[in-house]
Amino acid sequence: MLGETSKIYLEHLMAQALSQLKLTSQLDHSPDISVPESRFGDYATNAAMILAKKLKLPPPQVAEKIAEAVRQLDAEGVLAEVSVAGGFLNFRLSQEALVKNLNKVLDQGDLYGCSMFGQGKHVVVEYFQNNVAKPPHVGHLRSAVIGDSLLRILRSQGYKAVSDTHIGDWGTQFGILIWAYKNLNGEKIVAKHSSDYIAALNQLYVEANVKIEADEKLREAAKQEFAKLEKGDAANRELWQKFVRLSLEDFEHYRQWLDVLPFDHNLGESFYEDKMPAVLDDLKKKNLLTESQGAQIVDLQGQKLGVAVLVKSDGATTYLLRDLATVKYRVGDMGISRALYVVDNRQSHHFEQVFEISKLAGYVTDQQMVEHVDFGFMSLPEGAISTRKGTTISLHNLISEAQKRAVNIINDKNPELDNKEAVAKLVALAAIKYFDLSHNRKTEIVFAWDKALSFEGNTGPYLQYTHARIHGILRKATDNKQQITGANALSFTPNELSVLRKLNQYSEVVQQVAQDFLPNQLCNYLFELSQAFNTFYEAVPVLQEKDEQFRAFRLHLITAVAQVIKNGLYLLGIEAPEEM
Repeated sequence: MLGETSKIYLEHLMAQALSQLKLTSQLDHSPDISVPESRFGDYATNAAMILAKKLKLPPPQVAEKIAEAVRQLDAEGVLAEVSVAGGFLNFRLSQEALVKNLNKVLDQGDLYGCSMFGQGKHVVVEYFQNNVAKPPHVGHLRSAVIGDSLLRILRSQGYKAVSDTHIGDWGTQFGILIWAYKNLNGEKIVAKHSSDYIAALNQLYVEANVKIEADEKLREAAKQEFAKLEKGDAANRELWQKFVRLSLEDFEHYRQWLDVLPFDHNLGESFYEDKMPAVLDDLKKKNLLTESQGAQIVDLQGQKLGVAVLVKSDGATTYLLRDLATVKYRVGDMGISRALYVVDNRQSHHFEQVFEISKLAGYVTDQQMVEHVDFGFMSLPEGAISTRKGTTISLHNLISEAQKRAVNIINDKNPELDNKEAVAKLVALAAIKYFDLSHNRKTEIVFAWDKALSFEGNTGPYLQYTHARIHGILRKATDNKQQITGANALSFTPNELSVLRKLNQYSEVVQQVAQDFLPNQLCNYLFELSQAFNTFYEAVPVLQEKDEQFRAFRLHLITAVAQVIKNGLYLLGIEAPEEM
């Protein structure tokens, strides 16, 4: 069955054992099952230590009672050993269970690792929130690849997961851009750069900010342009619509280039323009909205979140108000049970305010219905990325350079390879995406070419190469069948067992990532699986094996490794070529 794992089975055994021993009521929650160092076993729990403290008994004594109950209940023979170490219970899977899982990998193929864990839960994942009239740069990369990976993972676990870019197509920045277009020869600059309309608009935006920083009066003029836009000024509306239309075309180009899944929704900030008045009415009815120096605010100082400004003194709305309208729409009209915002950690305070007001307004009944999936900021070695200051590396240049380097490496390693350009693109995207996803999303990242595009160690290209290497071996074999017979009677080497045990962990790792939204855990797993395979392959003969049963088993084993690497890379948004 999809999603049934050894860990779930063990949790069931533990629950039965504790019930049988009448110990269930002594625990505040179900026992935690963890993966210890391999020398201790495949799984472990400290439940006996917790119970011993409450029962005032020696931990080993309690652990032995639970261990014996688990042994008696394991009718399927999944466990080869249940041992006690102090107050810890350690569990080691049987060879039969490992082979059964191996057969499951081969039988389920691309579906291996999928489950119905999230069935009935409707989730919207918001990511890759590019702004109109600004070309995406490496600073947008994290939201794009993290969000895309989480969407894939959630869908694989049975969630009804949909995506929304929530593109930045409204706000004061459009006042700056419209002001720049009118006052800095915008029409002439755009005409001069007709081949790259977005780059021309971005140039205008950068120049405008330089002038505004030197003269604050110009900032007020820009704010007035946005106020006119909000009030429906025809000329400003026409310019804005042109900016949005061309930006969306450019955005779709980058989405395809990054090989990010198509978006289910592209409801930009402007979509909520006519929904904001209802939010203000809701807040007024609940006596949450007050006026301060001409602005409309919600005072959250009692919650230590400061003052939330929804409408500025000049009448312009804020993106905080638009985000409140977004929450209301997603919960009410879309019927979602959870909304994930994949946005960098500089917006943490903003989302704390949005979520708190959403709770006070009654839009969400559970704080977990809305969650900020934050990530550390991407910076350059010389400092932070800033669109206003023009210190960016464009995604276009990043991917182009990565492809050039990938082609050079492929020319060195496999000059006879067909479709080198196509494979080079896959390798380039793997290098870029994996560099990001292999970091804990909460950490800050300094982008560097040598690290991002390294083709050795814990990298996307290393995993792709391992996958391709296995398929190269399989192309030389002619006797690779889809089911293993008699494998339980074989005596496996430690290296073979290491690979089998690693394969068994895959589904559990994916389910864990679906809960805590940390794709780096999946990256670490795939790297460790690839290492286990390469260690095995260097030590144990496969194609040279004379014994037919061992040869067949080992071919099935490496086939399963390739399948799991392919499945895992897909969840990271990375393709697994069979030759490179």
